[in-house]
Amino acid sequence: MAAILDPLKDGKSCLELLAHLGSDLDVVNDARASFGKQAQVLTEKDTKLIRYLIEHQHTSPFRGVVFKFKVKAPLFVCRQWWKHVIASNHNDEQLGWNEKSLRYVAIADANEFYIPDIFRQQSPNNKQATLGALAGAEAETARTIYEAQCEASYAAYQQLLALGVGREQARGVLVPSVYTSWVWTVSLHALLHFIALRQGEGAQQEIAAYAEAILHLIAPIVPVTLQAWQGIALQQF
Repeated sequence: MAAILDPLKDGKSCLELLAHLGSDLDVVNDARASFGKQAQVLTEKDTKLIRYLIEHQHTSPFRGVVFKFKVKAPLFVCRQWWKHVIASNHNDEQLGWNEKSLRYVAIADANEFYIPDIFRQQSPNNKQATLGALAGAEAETARTIYEAQCEASYAAYQQLLALGVGREQARGVLVPSVYTSWVWTVSLHALLHFIALRQGEGAQQEIAAYAEAILHLIAPIVPVTLQAWQGIALQQF
């Protein structure tokens, strides 16, 4: 059984590899399907083939290797992640998304909010990035404000439910730091594209932590592909 990781290291976040189909060998065999050939073990020649496929962006052999993850993350991370399903040219591949619905189940725990350990400062020259951490009294004040808003959000949510307001409307008062969960099915090709973007310059640190955790989980399954891909570092692969 695969390890269950805590990417944000807060005892709440979660990433689990539920299942996978294929390996480096499948990449090679799919690439050689046009010649009617199939290998039983991976050779040095196959390693060179995988590197060639990546260098020349022959991507279809990487779509036959599929992973299924269970993810628990703050809602704002989830919505960044969702872009890789609805706004990606990889959408015609092996992509699946099945998310927990707050129409069906209620948030039952006031602790189900992400509270950062460090509050980062807005970058002065990059609108979408942060740079450096708040310190001292400013950091403490930021934490107080942040936690109070999460607590108020949950209290308002519970009050609405107690009044009989439906879950689908009551959830509207929950702040984006509330945790949600989903099952993500994704091809190796689309997964490498996700990791490249979410570990790249300017990526938000929270989602980058999940990308790093994904790399850790898939490394034993496709080590040759990862070594070749990281050596070439093609973000748009």
